[in-house]
Amino acid sequence: MTLPALAEKSGLSKGLISKIENSPDANPSLDTLYNIANALDVTLADLLEKEKVQVKRFTPNKPPGWLTPLIDGLKKDGKTPNEDYIQALYVLQHRKANSDLKPEQWRWLYDSIELSFKT
Repeated sequence: MTLPALAEKSGLSKGLISKIENSPDANPSLDTLYNIANALDVTLADLLEKEKVQVKRFTPNKPPGWLTPLIDGLKKDGKTPNEDYIQALYVLQHRKANSDLKPEQWRWLYDSIELSFKT
């Protein structure tokens, strides 16, 4: 896919995509990465070329607003929520610009994490 096509499909500027691609100092927000991965029809793990990420476990004192809709949606689909994947989402929630993610974006992230661990 060309840079202009990716920019159009992701809703991001060509300049931003070029900076992410070429600058070692680029630090795109989770929302930006989501848009790029979604436009390319890949998971975040694929986009970041990471097989596995290890982080310190974190459980918030008060569950974040996105957690209940996520768990309800997973159960509705007959899935048991995976605590490891939810832990990864806790870490991701602290990235710049993801406090405004919609429930379907949190679900997409959860599904992307799940897919990245399947063989």
